[in-house]
Amino acid sequence: MDASLTDLVSYLGDTAVDLLEAGEAEGWSPSTVDDALSIVDVLCAVLAAHGGPLETSLVQVRAHIAAAQRAVRRDLPPAPRRGSPAARQEEQDGTARFRAWRDARVHQWSAPPRARRSRLDA
Repeated sequence: MDASLTDLVSYLGDTAVDLLEAGEAEGWSPSTVDDALSIVDVLCAVLAAHGGPLETSLVQVRAHIAAAQRAVRRDLPPAPRRGSPAARQEEQDGTARFRAWRDARVHQWSAPPRARRSRLDA
């Protein structure tokens, strides 16, 4: 790799680590997950541009990243009736946990607090 490509890969790697640390500290939201997947996809694209066997192996990785992004972005069908075979299937395949995570308000960041003005500001 030439110096500029090495610098770019290093920068993208650092950005991915920063994003992962922010997600762990603040909580993951669908938009944060999508951002993290985008960074990893760009990193894979840059590395694949180097060519050779690396390019071949990263094609499949990028396909999985795209599938994960579609899963995070798309709407899920309505939840099945509790106790139904479809609900049991969602429990087994993890869709129920994914749905609960996507629909939870816990991972949503609230608006920043408004600054209060005091008499000293005037």
